[in-house]
Amino acid sequence: MGFVVPGEPVAVEEEAIPATGVYVDGTGYLRSMVIGLAVFDKYKKILQVKTVTRKDLTIKQGSLVEGLVQSVSEDVALIRIYAAENTRSNAIGLLHISQVSNEYVVDIYDYVKPSDIVKAKVLNSTPPYLLSIREPVTGIILAYCSNCGQVLYLHTSGSLVCKNCGKQEKRKTAAEYLYVLR
Repeated sequence: MGFVVPGEPVAVEEEAIPATGVYVDGTGYLRSMVIGLAVFDKYKKILQVKTVTRKDLTIKQGSLVEGLVQSVSEDVALIRIYAAENTRSNAIGLLHISQVSNEYVVDIYDYVKPSDIVKAKVLNSTPPYLLSIREPVTGIILAYCSNCGQVLYLHTSGSLVCKNCGKQEKRKTAAEYLYVLR
């Protein structure tokens, strides 16, 4: 089922019997009481949430994470990590200018901007996490126009284009950028 937090609905009364770490609210939803992993026994129809320890929540070196670029300075971008290896997370990552490209980078703003959604590789195993977007699978997976705020589309030329105002922008996009012009 996946990682859950307290109060998060994990099923409805008709689907499962609540067990350890689960309660039924007044509207018939089964909700998590703890931070943990929701586990459903499909034969016994029992749902429980197994708690995870702080050690279990750490992001491992080499993991791929997704996050929101919160701010960008001269040589570093601050990224709020919201997912690690397809599991919810809440951590801070730092993307140094030296980890943006295999080539020399003059201006980090040509590669990442605030509000971009980024997929990055973790370089260490303790917070704050050091991130890299050098590999082709890593980079920006969703960006917004710095002029009008609309979604930017990946053009065949490699630049990002706003369908609303026509502005072209440069970023280091991941292989799986979400919106592509055809």
